[in-house]
This record gives sequence, C-alpha cells and structure tokens, in this order.
Amino acid sequence: MEIKAILNKPYTEKQRADFIVANNHRLGYEIRETEEELQAWGLTQEEIEEQQKQTRIVELENKINTLKQESVSELLYGNEPNIHVYKDVIQGLIDTMESLKNGD
Repeated sequence: MEIKAILNKPYTEKQRADFIVANNHRLGYEIRETEEELQAWGLTQEEIEEQQKQTRIVELENKINTLKQESVSELLYGNEPNIHVYKDVIQGLIDTMESLKNGD
C-alpha cells in the first residue's frame, strides 16, 4: 500500500470530514491518523493488478468446475462429440489459468 493523499494538521473538523468522504467513502482508501497528518492509503498499481489476476484465476477455476459437472451427463449418454468439446474448452481454460499463474 502507499499514501495516496495527505491532510496536514492543523485542520478543521469540516476539512477532516471532507478528506474522509473524498478518500474513504468515494475512493475506498484506508484512513490513518498520525501526530502530524491524516493519511489516505490505497493499493499500488502492482497490488491492484495482482488482485485482478487472482480474481481471474478464481473465475477460471469456477468455470472449469462448472464445465466438468456439466460434462457428466454427456458421459452418461455417450455423446463423444460433446465430450471432446468440453475437454477442449476445459483445457483452454486450464492453459489460460496456468499462464496467469506463471506470469506469462
């Protein structure tokens, strides 16, 4: 995390409230108070990108699990063409997930 904004002391209660509304309520930054200032802390660009990557990996894992469950009925009815489609799609999702994990 990094400091995104600072409000130096002394400040009025209105300035403090405005700072909190602008930086916490609107932007979601964490507010920290020190002896000298009020600070708004937010994620760095790298942290945001890592969170987005982790979210995408979870979405891919969920989609893979859903497709595996859906493919069971195709197996029960011996529908070979559909089974191959499911396998290809699942493998593509696995490949995408692995490239995200490896930073490719």
